Amino acid sequence: MEFKQELETGTFKMIGNTETSLKIKEVAEKCRLVKTDNGVKVELAYTGPNASKYMQYVEKHREELTKFLMNPDEADFYEWMDASHQTPTTLKKHEKEKLILYVNFDPESRIVQTGIADENVTMKLGAPLMEINVDQLSRNEFKLKIYDMLLLADEIAVSMGNVDLRKMSNIQIVKTYLTEIYDKFHENV
Repeated sequence: MEFKQELETGTFKMIGNTETSLKIKEVAEKCRLVKTDNGVKVELAYTGPNASKYMQYVEKHREELTKFLMNPDEADFYEWMDASHQTPTTLKKHEKEKLILYVNFDPESRIVQTGIADENVTMKLGAPLMEINVDQLSRNEFKLKIYDMLLLADEIAVSMGNVDLRKMSNIQIVKTYLTEIYDKFHENV
């Protein structure tokens, strides 16, 4: 984004791209897979406002959209890749790194956040795996979120080829720790 300073007021005004960037899920909702002689292709089935923006997104991310539409159960993975600005190529660069899953709980905001970090607990790869308010979920909803988060971590580990991270995404300790957070800090609202 670019800004320019207005002479009279001294405030900054945004210029250039004022539209929010599109997310893979919202574009995929407006697409369909069409069978061709060469396999399948993504076709945009949308002619409403900003159709050209959607078309540009489809052209630029055709491969990711195809995978997304063919594997709807992996939607979280593609959304995480989108949010963290990762690609299969950038993920592969982390194959040999010593990465861990970390959990952060803020008792005041009631937010539990999980992510992938290095040994210094510095968040890596941009976006958290899970960020939820512990008070807004039932115990079963919370357990499902943990399960989804561990599946996402596993998919990321497989995509980057990181064996250590893959082992960590399957460990019982993470599930136990998160469940203890729920039991200790959940307040029935």
